[in-house]
Amino acid sequence: MKLRTIAAAALIAALPIAAAAGRGGGFARPSGGFDMHNDGGGSHPQSYSHSSTGAYGTNRSTTVNNTGNGYNRSTTATNGGYSRTSSGGASNNGNVYHSSSGSSPYGSHNSSTNGNYNSGNYSHNGSGSNPYGSYSDSGSGNAYNHTYSGSGTATNAWGQTYHTNTYANNGYVYHGATVSNPVYGGYPVWGWNAGVAWYPAPYYWGGGFWGAFAIGAASAAVYGSIVAANNVTYTSYQIAPESPGAKLLSSYNLQQTPCGPPNLVAIYGPNNSVICAHPNALVAAGNYSVNQQTLTITSEKPAS
Repeated sequence: MKLRTIAAAALIAALPIAAAAGRGGGFARPSGGFDMHNDGGGSHPQSYSHSSTGAYGTNRSTTVNNTGNGYNRSTTATNGGYSRTSSGGASNNGNVYHSSSGSSPYGSHNSSTNGNYNSGNYSHNGSGSNPYGSYSDSGSGNAYNHTYSGSGTATNAWGQTYHTNTYANNGYVYHGATVSNPVYGGYPVWGWNAGVAWYPAPYYWGGGFWGAFAIGAASAAVYGSIVAANNVTYTSYQIAPESPGAKLLSSYNLQQTPCGPPNLVAIYGPNNSVICAHPNALVAAGNYSVNQQTLTITSEKPAS
């Protein structure tokens, strides 16, 4: 959950910067950023570089570019055996990014976050190592509908390896195992959709993930209901063929069935949606959440 919060914060924090970068064809200096006080008030350069030496001999250099479609900035600081580079940028189409890398005699790390402030989608990954071990993590989510799915792996100096999975949906956080997709684990997830990933559409049940029909529409067949742990009743509908949800079930060899009876697979999808299916050799009965970016399901084990 901490990773999701950091990534979402990085995405939201970049929004006003991206908006400023697109006005007037110039670059608007964000508050607390680099020093451009010597620039003339009438115009701004297409690129800017600055180098300085700080306390204790730290050398720092910053380069900023106005691409005409946004901006990017990179800063590198070095001091003896220590080096750190931080980069970030935004474009007028809503894409924002931030990355950093560092190394010292004691270890190294790399991290990056990418997002889009129009859709709210974001993703992150990171890795690092030192004499005590190494780690790697990654995740993706949507800052607007408060969903997140992430995983991490760490190995210590004795060769012991640990795995973790975190999923957040509808205000609840789960730490459970991701059930590997037997089809899309080795093929592009959205190849069947010309490489275009699904994103939520307003006013549709499940954001349209299970099919292009509105909530309560007469064309949507009711497939029972389920009472979740938060005592909220969710109505289920029949999945539309060729929808992302139908592809998800097909890849796991799951067959949808009306919700209500016990010992079913209950899959909670986007926007408070749920569908049920008969368990099989791949997926045991229980509650699961959907990762829309990877078309995988994660067991809903509530965080302790």
